Amino acid sequence: MKIQIANRSQGANTEPLRATKTNWLATVASALSSGVAIICPICIPAVGAFLVSIGLGVAVNLTVLRSVLIVLLVASIGSLTWSATKHGRWWIVASGLLGATLIYAGRYIWFNEILMWLGAATLIGTSLANFKIKRGCARCQPSEAGWISR
Repeated sequence: MKIQIANRSQGANTEPLRATKTNWLATVASALSSGVAIICPICIPAVGAFLVSIGLGVAVNLTVLRSVLIVLLVASIGSLTWSATKHGRWWIVASGLLGATLIYAGRYIWFNEILMWLGAATLIGTSLANFKIKRGCARCQPSEAGWISR
């Protein structure tokens, strides 16, 4: 929005900015990290029920479910890291890593539901903060030539 206003004041082309492939990918990555943050404490029974419903009940064991949880948590941390490279706020990654660690520790090390839900709340809060930071970040907005760099 700020870019469009600046372009209009300079008499430039007033067409809205086109979405780039990178912008689309950033939106997907952000949505995936938010989705993972929301379902992580319930992902074990949900994944188990999903695997059984599609005929893969054999895969419902501790090793497979632990692997699925690890993959989902790594995907969310990777998404937050990618966003942090764009806006430069690295505390987002640290906070997301804390939430992911609490989820894993609460599920597999101490089996403490409070830790799992605290980790999920941390990961959700981090994803929301990341979303808010990305909305206000001029470097995170696409330009016609690609990402704006400072």
